[in-house]
Amino acid sequence: MRRPPTPAGLLPAAVALAVFLLGTAMLPYADGPPPGHTGGFGEPTCRACHFDAPLNDAGGRLTLEGIPRDYAPGHTYRLRITVTHPGLAAGGFQLSARFRDGAQAGAFTVDPALMRVRRADSSGVVYASHTKTGTRPVAPDTARWTLAWHAPARGDTILFHLAANAANGDDSEFGDFIFTHADTSAANP
Repeated sequence: MRRPPTPAGLLPAAVALAVFLLGTAMLPYADGPPPGHTGGFGEPTCRACHFDAPLNDAGGRLTLEGIPRDYAPGHTYRLRITVTHPGLAAGGFQLSARFRDGAQAGAFTVDPALMRVRRADSSGVVYASHTKTGTRPVAPDTARWTLAWHAPARGDTILFHLAANAANGDDSEFGDFIFTHADTSAANP
Protein backbone atom coordinates (compact mmCIF):
# COMPACT_ATOMS: atom_id res chain seq x y z
CA MET A 1 0.00 0.00 0.00
CA ARG A 2 1.34 3.43 -0.99
CA ARG A 3 1.60 6.08 1.70
CA PRO A 4 0.32 9.62 1.09
CA PRO A 5 3.06 12.24 0.68
CA THR A 6 4.29 13.93 3.82
CA PRO A 7 4.03 17.73 4.17
CA ALA A 8 7.77 17.96 3.45
CA GLY A 9 7.19 15.95 0.25
CA LEU A 10 4.53 18.42 -0.90
CA LEU A 11 6.77 21.46 -0.43
CA PRO A 12 8.65 21.24 -3.79
CA ALA A 13 5.36 20.92 -5.68
CA ALA A 14 3.86 23.88 -3.79
CA VAL A 15 6.92 26.02 -4.51
CA ALA A 16 6.81 25.10 -8.21
CA LEU A 17 3.12 25.99 -8.39
CA ALA A 18 3.70 29.33 -6.62
CA VAL A 19 6.53 30.23 -9.01
CA PHE A 20 4.37 29.33 -12.01
CA LEU A 21 1.41 31.37 -10.77
CA LEU A 22 3.56 34.35 -9.85
CA GLY A 23 5.28 34.26 -13.23
CA THR A 24 2.03 34.11 -15.17
CA ALA A 25 0.53 36.86 -13.02
CA MET A 26 3.22 39.22 -14.32
CA LEU A 27 2.85 38.38 -17.99
CA PRO A 28 -0.62 39.82 -18.75
CA TYR A 29 0.74 43.38 -19.07
CA ALA A 30 3.27 42.48 -21.77
CA ASP A 31 0.46 43.44 -24.16
CA GLY A 32 0.01 46.85 -22.51
CA PRO A 33 -0.95 47.99 -19.03
CA PRO A 34 -4.57 48.31 -18.00
CA PRO A 35 -6.04 51.74 -18.79
CA GLY A 36 -5.27 54.48 -16.30
CA HIS A 37 -1.51 54.27 -15.64
CA THR A 38 -0.17 57.53 -17.10
CA GLY A 39 0.29 59.41 -13.84
CA GLY A 40 -2.14 62.13 -14.93
CA PHE A 41 -5.23 63.25 -13.01
CA GLY A 42 -4.17 61.30 -9.92
CA GLU A 43 -3.66 58.00 -11.77
CA PRO A 44 -0.83 55.66 -10.84
CA THR A 45 2.04 55.11 -13.26
CA CYS A 46 3.70 51.89 -14.37
CA ARG A 47 5.48 52.02 -10.99
CA ALA A 48 2.33 50.46 -9.54
CA CYS A 49 3.87 47.18 -10.73
CA HIS A 50 7.47 48.09 -11.66
CA PHE A 51 8.58 49.59 -8.35
CA ASP A 52 12.22 48.53 -8.17
CA ALA A 53 13.89 51.78 -9.34
CA PRO A 54 13.34 55.49 -8.73
CA LEU A 55 10.88 57.32 -10.99
CA ASN A 56 12.58 59.21 -13.85
CA ASP A 57 16.03 57.73 -13.21
CA ALA A 58 18.76 60.15 -14.31
CA GLY A 59 20.35 57.43 -16.49
CA GLY A 60 17.44 57.39 -18.95
CA ARG A 61 15.13 59.67 -20.87
CA LEU A 62 11.53 59.85 -22.10
CA THR A 63 10.49 62.22 -24.88
CA LEU A 64 7.17 62.99 -26.56
CA GLU A 65 7.65 64.81 -29.85
CA GLY A 66 4.98 66.34 -32.08
CA ILE A 67 2.68 67.92 -29.49
CA PRO A 68 1.87 71.35 -30.94
CA ARG A 69 2.10 74.35 -28.65
CA ASP A 70 -1.21 75.47 -30.17
CA TYR A 71 -3.29 72.86 -31.98
CA ALA A 72 -5.78 73.40 -34.78
CA PRO A 73 -9.12 71.75 -33.90
CA GLY A 74 -9.75 68.73 -36.15
CA HIS A 75 -6.12 68.57 -37.35
CA THR A 76 -4.03 65.36 -37.14
CA TYR A 77 -0.58 65.38 -35.55
CA ARG A 78 2.13 62.74 -35.71
CA LEU A 79 3.52 61.95 -32.26
CA ARG A 80 6.74 60.12 -31.47
CA ILE A 81 7.49 58.54 -28.10
CA THR A 82 11.06 57.53 -27.28
CA VAL A 83 12.37 55.95 -24.09
CA THR A 84 16.07 55.25 -23.56
CA HIS A 85 18.04 53.69 -20.72
CA PRO A 86 21.24 51.63 -20.57
CA GLY A 87 20.28 47.96 -20.61
CA LEU A 88 16.80 48.50 -22.09
CA ALA A 89 15.80 45.15 -23.59
CA ALA A 90 12.07 45.91 -23.93
CA GLY A 91 9.98 49.07 -23.72
CA GLY A 92 6.40 49.96 -23.03
CA PHE A 93 4.23 53.06 -22.71
CA GLN A 94 0.78 54.46 -22.04
CA LEU A 95 -0.43 57.86 -23.32
CA SER A 96 -3.61 59.87 -22.76
CA ALA A 97 -4.95 63.21 -24.07
CA ARG A 98 -7.56 64.97 -21.92
CA PHE A 99 -9.21 68.31 -21.45
CA ARG A 100 -8.62 70.11 -18.15
CA ASP A 101 -11.84 68.57 -16.77
CA GLY A 102 -10.43 65.06 -17.40
CA ALA A 103 -12.67 64.29 -20.40
CA GLN A 104 -11.23 62.61 -23.48
CA ALA A 105 -9.63 65.01 -25.98
CA GLY A 106 -9.32 63.77 -29.53
CA ALA A 107 -8.45 60.28 -30.74
CA PHE A 108 -5.39 58.13 -31.40
CA THR A 109 -4.63 56.05 -34.47
CA VAL A 110 -1.93 53.42 -34.03
CA ASP A 111 -0.19 50.60 -35.88
CA PRO A 112 -2.14 47.64 -34.40
CA ALA A 113 0.88 45.34 -34.62
CA LEU A 114 2.88 47.58 -32.27
CA MET A 115 0.25 49.49 -30.29
CA ARG A 116 -3.33 49.38 -29.14
CA VAL A 117 -6.00 51.82 -28.02
CA ARG A 118 -8.29 51.02 -25.11
CA ARG A 119 -11.05 52.94 -23.38
CA ALA A 120 -11.39 52.93 -19.60
CA ASP A 121 -14.89 51.75 -18.72
CA SER A 122 -15.17 54.00 -15.68
CA SER A 123 -14.08 57.31 -17.24
CA GLY A 124 -14.41 56.86 -21.00
CA VAL A 125 -10.82 58.07 -21.40
CA VAL A 126 -8.87 56.49 -24.26
CA TYR A 127 -5.30 55.27 -23.76
CA ALA A 128 -2.71 54.34 -26.38
CA SER A 129 -0.16 51.73 -25.29
CA HIS A 130 2.26 49.10 -26.60
CA THR A 131 1.54 45.53 -27.65
CA LYS A 132 3.86 42.63 -26.90
CA THR A 133 5.35 42.91 -30.39
CA GLY A 134 5.75 46.65 -29.85
CA THR A 135 8.06 46.19 -26.86
CA ARG A 136 11.08 45.35 -29.02
CA PRO A 137 13.91 47.93 -29.02
CA VAL A 138 14.49 49.83 -32.27
CA ALA A 139 18.14 50.49 -31.43
CA PRO A 140 20.44 49.60 -28.53
CA ASP A 141 18.88 50.82 -25.26
CA THR A 142 16.03 52.53 -27.17
CA ALA A 143 12.31 51.89 -27.70
CA ARG A 144 10.19 54.12 -29.95
CA TRP A 145 6.59 54.36 -31.15
CA THR A 146 4.96 56.65 -33.70
CA LEU A 147 1.21 57.28 -33.66
CA ALA A 148 -1.32 59.87 -34.79
CA TRP A 149 -3.37 62.13 -32.53
CA HIS A 150 -6.50 63.64 -34.06
CA ALA A 151 -7.27 66.91 -32.30
CA PRO A 152 -10.86 67.37 -31.15
CA ALA A 153 -13.20 69.82 -32.83
CA ARG A 154 -13.71 71.61 -29.50
CA GLY A 155 -11.00 74.15 -28.72
CA ASP A 156 -9.65 74.08 -25.16
CA THR A 157 -6.34 73.32 -23.42
CA ILE A 158 -5.36 69.67 -23.65
CA LEU A 159 -3.17 67.78 -21.19
CA PHE A 160 -1.06 64.87 -22.40
CA HIS A 161 0.19 62.35 -19.84
CA LEU A 162 2.72 59.67 -20.71
CA ALA A 163 4.36 56.90 -18.70
CA ALA A 164 6.97 54.55 -20.15
CA ASN A 165 8.91 51.49 -19.03
CA ALA A 166 12.56 50.90 -19.93
CA ALA A 167 12.48 47.20 -19.07
CA ASN A 168 15.29 44.70 -18.72
CA GLY A 169 13.23 42.08 -20.61
CA ASP A 170 12.96 39.43 -17.89
CA ASP A 171 9.12 39.68 -17.71
CA SER A 172 9.22 40.61 -14.03
CA GLU A 173 8.56 43.82 -12.15
CA PHE A 174 12.20 44.03 -11.02
CA GLY A 175 15.05 45.84 -12.73
CA ASP A 176 12.83 48.11 -14.84
CA PHE A 177 12.88 51.93 -15.02
CA ILE A 178 9.70 54.00 -15.21
CA PHE A 179 9.57 57.49 -16.70
CA THR A 180 6.77 60.05 -16.91
CA HIS A 181 6.17 63.09 -19.07
CA ALA A 182 3.40 65.70 -19.20
CA ASP A 183 2.71 68.25 -21.92
CA THR A 184 -0.01 70.75 -22.82
CA SER A 185 -1.43 72.14 -26.01
CA ALA A 186 -3.75 75.13 -26.29
CA ALA A 187 -6.39 75.61 -28.96
CA ASN A 188 -5.28 77.78 -31.86
CA PRO A 189 -7.71 80.72 -31.93
